[in-house]
Amino acid sequence: MEQNPRLAISIFYPSSGGSPLRGLDLYAPCQVEVAAFLREMGVDLENLNVTEDLTTSGIADAKRGAWPVVLLSPGFGVERDMYLGIISKLVPKGYIIVTISAPHESVFTVYPDGGYIKQGKEMAELKSSDYNGWYRLLESRSRSITVVMDYLDTLNRSDPEFEGLFDLVNVTAVGHSLGGAAVLEVAKLENRIKAAILLDPSFHLIRWDGVTSSVPVLLLRQEASTYGAMAAVMNEKIAYDYIDGQRNMFKVLTNACFYRVNGAQHMSFSDVPLHYGDLHVVPVHAVTVEATTAFMEAVFQGGHLPPSMALQFSGTLIPINSDGDPI
Repeated sequence: MEQNPRLAISIFYPSSGGSPLRGLDLYAPCQVEVAAFLREMGVDLENLNVTEDLTTSGIADAKRGAWPVVLLSPGFGVERDMYLGIISKLVPKGYIIVTISAPHESVFTVYPDGGYIKQGKEMAELKSSDYNGWYRLLESRSRSITVVMDYLDTLNRSDPEFEGLFDLVNVTAVGHSLGGAAVLEVAKLENRIKAAILLDPSFHLIRWDGVTSSVPVLLLRQEASTYGAMAAVMNEKIAYDYIDGQRNMFKVLTNACFYRVNGAQHMSFSDVPLHYGDLHVVPVHAVTVEATTAFMEAVFQGGHLPPSMALQFSGTLIPINSDGDPI
């Protein structure tokens, strides 16, 4: 595996015109390779067409000032753009979404120049108990987020297409699973991140090394947020480390809001279930977007997630304590 593989990003922004986005369009110019791979995985390619709300080659909408930026770090193995159910609802609300690749780790990575790489053998065989291996991945993911922020600053200053488009004063980092752990690691040290949103993060990998963060954090967990619920579906040691990390997060982060999403499983925050025709994620994506939007707007205005959010989504978005129990 390359020690410093090339990163790829996708940029989704409010635009006018363009052609409706079809699922395979995301993987140009490697649609043939991706289609073959996904068919082997049992995916009906029609299920890639998650949304009709995004277009390709559109002209960026004019705005007085720039658009707030959302960086998205995916879960382990998940291709960076397999979050269209969430992305397609955030972009029309006036956000730029920048998805960050994880080459060799995700099931595949496509580059604009036609480069195509599949998941590395060592990644496919990585054991859940190999914490040192996971920590190396976490460090790589954290570096990637920082590198992308630097690159966006360059685009914002000098790129003919993107100059002035990004509001880099209002940057939110969103991470799912391993990506959520990476987002929190970066938020401890990176003052350019103004808000962090963790979608069922890998709590067992988060290191509490005395470095805390004042960045406002929104945690959205899957429904199985207690030790008992997790131990029923994963290794007991990892379940214990998960709940230990969750408890530490409650102790250390004082500027944070903690919720679980009823009906959500770990992969529900991604499009992967949709690719197999599982529609339970549709309401999960909807409530995730609404909570995320309310949180970002409140943070950028100097506040916190309004307590009424839990009431607004009663039965779906549930406040939890450090043990994952409803409060």
